Amino acid sequence: MKYLLIIALLACSVTVHAQSHKHLYTQAENERLLRLLDSTHQALLSIVSRLSEQQFSHHVDIVSWSANDIVEHLGLIDEGYIRELWFTLAQPVFPDSYADSTKGGDEKAMAYATQPEKGRARGTNLPRNRYCDKQTCVRIFTEANELAKQFYIANASKDLRRQYVFRIDSKGVRSIKDAHQLGLLLVAHRMRHIDQLKRIIADPRFAKAD
Repeated sequence: MKYLLIIALLACSVTVHAQSHKHLYTQAENERLLRLLDSTHQALLSIVSRLSEQQFSHHVDIVSWSANDIVEHLGLIDEGYIRELWFTLAQPVFPDSYADSTKGGDEKAMAYATQPEKGRARGTNLPRNRYCDKQTCVRIFTEANELAKQFYIANASKDLRRQYVFRIDSKGVRSIKDAHQLGLLLVAHRMRHIDQLKRIIADPRFAKAD
């Protein structure tokens, strides 16, 4: 009788634990993110493919980035995000209440694509002309895109809504995002710089085609 009671208590405990950790991440969310990764990758390549080597490296003034700078920066940022994504899987299990802290995060992440405030790259994210030709620069960015897709394909069945990344902004405020939201932020960052590249190419000072 004593053993039956223990077994019943353990079964109850497992049931409660399972119920309190309802799977939040959906297949539809995963598939949408994969489509966004592909579409932003293709959108950038479509623009860059029309540029000559001279245009790819051209600066319209001393403060503006070239297409080379933008693509290099995107590759660097993507690689950094991919490392963060894999780090989220090494985090311990957090209480269910942490999922409440990320509500509304999808919209905030995507809103970054059109925020008027100018961002400021710094440190290892700054373009340093690491890749001296268009082909190499594009290849690095394309490889980073594939690595990002591989993460979301390999971990599609995991509850990425319960895997978190923590950041502290310049004002010392700590933010929390789940792994899906970090992917959306990666995509929004690409969109932001695709628009930047379009503005540069539309500038009257931009180098003419050969």
